[in-house]
Amino acid sequence: MKSLTVISENCNSWNRKDFTNTADYNLKCSSCSAHGKFSHVQNYFIWRWEIDIPVDWQYGKWEQIKLYPTQVQVVLIKCDLCGEIHRAYPSFYLKGTTLTQTALIFITFIYESSELTWRDIPDKFCDVANIIAHSTLFKAVHGLGKSLLGNNKIREAVAELVNRYLPCALDETWPGEKSRYTHTRGHEQSLRDILMPLLKISYDTFTSYFFKYLRALRTHLCGLSPPIIKLYPR
Repeated sequence: MKSLTVISENCNSWNRKDFTNTADYNLKCSSCSAHGKFSHVQNYFIWRWEIDIPVDWQYGKWEQIKLYPTQVQVVLIKCDLCGEIHRAYPSFYLKGTTLTQTALIFITFIYESSELTWRDIPDKFCDVANIIAHSTLFKAVHGLGKSLLGNNKIREAVAELVNRYLPCALDETWPGEKSRYTHTRGHEQSLRDILMPLLKISYDTFTSYFFKYLRALRTHLCGLSPPIIKLYPR
C-alpha cells in the first residue's frame, strides 16, 4: 500500500479534520496521477510522541515543556479512477521514529544548546507515569543527522534556507560537541547546521520564532527518504 502526505501543523489540528471530505487533501494518486479524485475508506490510530511548548515559554524553564504520547489518525483513501488504496499521513509524521517532527526538532535543539543529557530530557519533559526511553531520542536525532549527511541536495536546499534566516552577524555559538565518535559527531554537526538560526533569537520570544522556522524547514526535510535512517541496521 502506497503512502501520501497531507500538510498539517500538529496533532490537534490534524485530528480535528473531517477525513471524509477528501477534496481538502489536495493530493495526487501516485499510481495514475489523478488529482483530487479520492474516496474515504476508513481511519485508524497510531501513537506518536508530541511536544507542548507554551507560547510565553522562556528558555531553561524545562518544567513547562511537556513531551507526551498521543493518538494520530491515519486515513485510508481510494483513488476513484484506478482504485489504488493509499495511506494518508500528516506531514509531521516521520517514518522511522515515534516522535513527531516538532518534537524531534525541538529536542535536537535543546540537547545541542543546553547541558541536558539524553537521560535528563525524558526526566524533565515527561510525566513520571509515562516516560519515553532516552535511547529512542538518541536514535531519532542521530537518524535524522545521518539522513541529512546522505542527501547533498537536501543539505544544499536547507543551507539556503538557513542563510535567509541568519542575521548578518551572529555572536552566539554552540557549546562543545557532545558526541564521542567521529561518525556521531558528523550527525551532530549536520543537525547544528540546520538549527543555527534558532541561536540568534531572544529566548523570550522563542516559541513563535521556532514554529515559524519549523514551517519553512519542514518543506525541505519532507524530501528526505527515509527521514530517519536506522543507526544499527541488521
